[in-house]
Amino acid sequence: MTWRHHIRRIKRVLALMLAISFILLQVGCGKQQDQAGQQQAPRKLVVTSYGGAYEEFFRSEVIPSFEKEYNCKVELAVGLAKDWLAKMRAAGPDNPPYDVVMTNEIWASQERAEGFFVPLPSDKVPNLKDVHPLLRNKDDNGVLGIIQPIGIAYRTDRVKNPPTSWKDLWKPEYKGKLGLYTITNSAGMMFVTLVSKVFTGDEHNIDVALEEIKKLKPFKQTDFSGDMEKLLSQGEIDIGILDSPAVARLRHQGLPIGWVAPTEGVYMFEQDFNVTKGSKVKDLAYAWIDYNLRPEVQEKWMRKFYTTPANVKVSVPPELQSDIPIYGDKLQSIITWDWKWINQEKQSLTEKWNKEFTR
Repeated sequence: MTWRHHIRRIKRVLALMLAISFILLQVGCGKQQDQAGQQQAPRKLVVTSYGGAYEEFFRSEVIPSFEKEYNCKVELAVGLAKDWLAKMRAAGPDNPPYDVVMTNEIWASQERAEGFFVPLPSDKVPNLKDVHPLLRNKDDNGVLGIIQPIGIAYRTDRVKNPPTSWKDLWKPEYKGKLGLYTITNSAGMMFVTLVSKVFTGDEHNIDVALEEIKKLKPFKQTDFSGDMEKLLSQGEIDIGILDSPAVARLRHQGLPIGWVAPTEGVYMFEQDFNVTKGSKVKDLAYAWIDYNLRPEVQEKWMRKFYTTPANVKVSVPPELQSDIPIYGDKLQSIITWDWKWINQEKQSLTEKWNKEFTR
C-alpha cells in the first residue's frame, strides 16, 4: 500500500471521528438545554376558590402579580366546600388535589381534625405576626384571612325602632317580618349556638335555643346569603341576619338598609387559609397565604368587598367606616365557636331543626 493510500485512510478516519464528536456534542447540548428548561419551568400551585366575584378578583387582582413574583402558575379549583372535602377524602392526606384550601371554618375545622392540614411556620408566613390574635388558629394551623362580620340588617324605611341586641328579635313588633338562615348554612348553625349563648350563657344548650327560636315563628328561611339580600330587597322581610359587606353593597345600590352590631356581639363568615399536609410545593403555598395577608392585598379585599382587614396594619379610612363597621379593636366583639363540638352535633342539630322548622 502506497503512502498516498495511508494518507487517504487517515483522512477518512479523522473525518469520521470529527463527525461523531460533533453529533455527541449536539446531543450533550440538547440535554443541557432540556435540563435548563425543566429547571426554569414554572411550578404549579393549586388553590381553592369560590366562583363569581371571588374567582374574578383572584384572577385579576391577586394571581398575576403573585405568579410574576414567584415564577409560578396558580390554578384555581373553583367549587364549593363540600366538594373539596369529598375530593380530599378520596385522595387522602398524603396526596391532596389542592395545595391551599380556602374555606369556611366549619369545614376547615373538620378537615384539620382529619389530618389534612399543617401549621403555618412564622418564618414562611411573616405577615402572621400582624394578624389580629382572634383570627389566628391554635398553633397557627390555618389563619382567618377574609372576614365578613354578621349582625342584624333592617329596612330603614320600614323599621322605625331598629333592634340593638339579638334579644330584640323577639319583640312583638317584628313578628312575621324576620328572615333567618336554614341549618344547612353555617350562619344558621351559628345562630342556634348564638341563641343558646345569649339566653343561657353557654353555646352548647341547643335544645333551649331551639325552643326560643320557635317563639320567632313565623319567619322566612333561606340557605344562601344572596337570597337573604333578595328577601330584604324585595320587601318580603324587614329584618334579616346578614353580613356587613352585603349590606354595604345593597346600600350603594340604593336600597334603604341599615346594619346593627348587637350589644352581645357579632359572629362572622370567614375564609380560613390552610396548607395541605401532602402538598409538594409547600413553600409556594406558604407564600400564597402570606401574600394574601400583606397589607396592600388586604386593602384590595377591603375596598372591593368591604371585608374587615385581618391584618391590623390596614387602616379603614373614614369614608369606608360606615361600610366596614367592625375593624381594629372592634374585632373583639366577634364571637367565636367550638367548631369541633358543632361538627360532632351537626347531624343531630340538623334533624332537630328540620323537625321543628321544615314543613
